[in-house]
Amino acid sequence: MIALLDTNVLIRFLTSDETEKFRGVYTFFESLERGDLRVELKLIVLFQVVSVLKSFYSVPIQDIASGMLDLLEYKGIIVRDKRIVRRTLILWHDNKLDIVDCYLLACLEEDKQNILYSYDCDFDNFEIDRREP
Repeated sequence: MIALLDTNVLIRFLTSDETEKFRGVYTFFESLERGDLRVELKLIVLFQVVSVLKSFYSVPIQDIASGMLDLLEYKGIIVRDKRIVRRTLILWHDNKLDIVDCYLLACLEEDKQNILYSYDCDFDNFEIDRREP
């Protein structure tokens, strides 16, 4: 059985919602931190959390990135390609780039032979192979 984590649960936890549901979610995340419970965090959910926190809640990028990086350390939160996701969040925290661009950069850094086809010249500030189609 695979347990998946939904966006609304992460949002409620990260915003410290002061409702009855938050008290339950806090206990839930304590179990995840210890590894007593295991869930998979899909990349699409992570990106949706970032988008909602940034646009609807106006949370600063650095705070979102730090919070998500902390969650990646929870023993019970499984993320495929965790190293790439971690690098994505660090790039996003440290640069004024879109989160998706940071993800592409992190993927490209994994294998220097990879090529990015893009018209976005911001990528030229990084050691990657960007080409225009």
